[in-house]
Amino acid sequence: MRKLLFTFFLMSLLSYSQNRQLLYDFANVPQKLLINPGAEINNKFYIGIPLLSHISLQGGVTAFSAYDIFADDGIPINDKIRKAVNNYGKTEFTYANEQLEILSGGLRLKNNNYLSFGLYQEFDFLAKVPKDLIDLYYEGNTIINKHYSIEKLSARSEVTGVFHVGLSKKINNKWLVGARAKLYSSVYNAKTKKNSGYLTTQYGTDNIYVQKLQNINFLLQTSGVFLDDYDDVTPSYITGKMFLGGNLGLGFDVGFTHYLTKQWKVSGSVQDIGFTINSKDVETYEINNGYFETEGIQLYFDPNKPEDYWQNLRDDFNDKVVLDTLYTGYVSLKPLKLNGAVSYSFGRPFFEDCRFYDDEIAYTDKVGLHVFSMVSDIHSYLAATLFYEKRLNKSFYSKITYTVDPFSFSNIGVGFSANIGKFNTYFLADNLLNLRNVYDSKSVNFQLGFNVIFQNKN
Repeated sequence: MRKLLFTFFLMSLLSYSQNRQLLYDFANVPQKLLINPGAEINNKFYIGIPLLSHISLQGGVTAFSAYDIFADDGIPINDKIRKAVNNYGKTEFTYANEQLEILSGGLRLKNNNYLSFGLYQEFDFLAKVPKDLIDLYYEGNTIINKHYSIEKLSARSEVTGVFHVGLSKKINNKWLVGARAKLYSSVYNAKTKKNSGYLTTQYGTDNIYVQKLQNINFLLQTSGVFLDDYDDVTPSYITGKMFLGGNLGLGFDVGFTHYLTKQWKVSGSVQDIGFTINSKDVETYEINNGYFETEGIQLYFDPNKPEDYWQNLRDDFNDKVVLDTLYTGYVSLKPLKLNGAVSYSFGRPFFEDCRFYDDEIAYTDKVGLHVFSMVSDIHSYLAATLFYEKRLNKSFYSKITYTVDPFSFSNIGVGFSANIGKFNTYFLADNLLNLRNVYDSKSVNFQLGFNVIFQNKN
């Protein structure tokens, strides 16, 4: 049980959203190849500064914000909590993704193909908590004959080291395609889904109330750093798991860029078509058809034979709701990320080498639509972004986005990329409308990075 609680603690970390709409196809940032291996890249080669080339922290929760509960607006906090619980929908979820690029680089080959490679660490989390459990936490089991179901309870969490190598190929002036192979090394994985059963309170016969757990089916699969002695989980142990010492898996990304005309462009990608084979340090917790009923403790006073009532109740519960621990391996699929975009370039340059199209005609401005979808067996969602990108001078790029997703209908973001000699830096952030009150935001997006880029000679 201690391991079970530790697992849920890991799975309740801060929540993040993995839509990187600001980074997708952002000019002159080589890390855009991580989202679309078929994106256009024009440098000769680049080297990411270790541990600083790509830092991504994004956050979101669909249910309510901290400001909804703790705002100093004169409304009693109990009323605000009650309102938040009443407004809690049936499909609320939180999603988490964090990436830290450890090593990265890219090189243009003699045949004009572009090879990119690297290693990054990724934390991924997704959870759906049904409204019945929120009501149970808030109300207790006080409503007669109400079923508090766990049917929609599902979650997954994982920390992984990802080794990758990608190749982009320019077929002609209209088509670019690319693919990226990935080797996953999982530090830990935890997943629960397909749960069912409910708790209900009814009027009793021997007592006022009777509580019933009925048809309880629960499955939590774990692998990785769930050990008997958590003192063994040291930083060196975790990094060893990340560097090919964990549970291994394979995956790949594919993507393309296609110029319909010199000004119209479409692109798309599919990320993380892959799996991990969990075979090391595996523990699965399972309950099948659990049933328990109690009308309270019946007290019998016999001074010659005192009873431990609480122990008897516990033993009775464990006999009827059996939590089995299994040690068989399992396969976990990666959540799929789908990207698609269409853009239109315009504006004649005021300097020669400014372009969004790799030809003799150049454009300084670009507008478009980007659609993102995350597909998972736990939960799937969709986001759409309108963007405007502009190159201000030879060294400075900017991008503005407006995103609609499950977290917000008014998400404004901005991104900047600058070249200072061979040094490249970029900074991306969204939800700018909530900067005046960050506690009222349901999501946050922050990305930055530093690279050394060697451009092609004109």
